[in-house]
Amino acid sequence: MPGQDGTGPQGQGSRIGRGGNMARSSQGSVEPDKCECPKCGETIAHDRNLPCTSMVCPKCGTPMLGVSCR
Repeated sequence: MPGQDGTGPQGQGSRIGRGGNMARSSQGSVEPDKCECPKCGETIAHDRNLPCTSMVCPKCGTPMLGVSCR
């Protein structure tokens, strides 16, 4: 490494951070497509700004769970 600055061989830049850029949560899992009530089965669209567990079922008031349709 020229200059010991972490850039590697001249002209190649840093190797840190290379790779795909898929959207993943902090634990590496894919975001859910919809939220489902574990009690009555009601499903609603998932709001990307809000986790399913913080949303409540519009029918019975139970906290929702994330469900992926993939």
